[in-house]
Amino acid sequence: MKFFEANTVVFWDVTDFPIHTGRSYLETLTSVLGNNGYNGKLKITAYGEEKPDNLGDKYSRLCKMLLDIAVWGMDTSHLSFTPKNVMVLAENIEEDTCFVHVSKNLLTSANNCLWVLPDDYEDEKIKRVKLPWAKLYWKWQDLLAGKDPMSCEDVRALRLKAPSNSLVE
Repeated sequence: MKFFEANTVVFWDVTDFPIHTGRSYLETLTSVLGNNGYNGKLKITAYGEEKPDNLGDKYSRLCKMLLDIAVWGMDTSHLSFTPKNVMVLAENIEEDTCFVHVSKNLLTSANNCLWVLPDDYEDEKIKRVKLPWAKLYWKWQDLLAGKDPMSCEDVRALRLKAPSNSLVE
């Protein structure tokens, strides 16, 4: 597959998806992506606080991440047909944000979109948070465990569980 050797850029809300091991974020993702065949260079942009004490910072983190993703998409997608991977780790992206629409715009023949969902997405969040557009999805703990992405059948089942207004059109 053309994306296995491609560079991967990661936009990671480390407050939503923290790592509680002795390994760094770079070591963790390099290992996980490598286990799934992705061997290109890895660049991580992290969002969050060392000591998050204000839940209001979530909105600021999402806005900054959204802007960075949009700028990255404009800088890379329309100027090059070089394969690229983009991975997003962010939680609680409500349907009234532009995140899902930006994720849809990232899908091009040159981009491979990878998305990490919170472990409880299916249980509580599916009713209010749209499933972003991506080619591959992981649940958080599955990603950390080095497991394969969700199957097409599992993603299809998630889309069927969501109310029609929660599906991306």
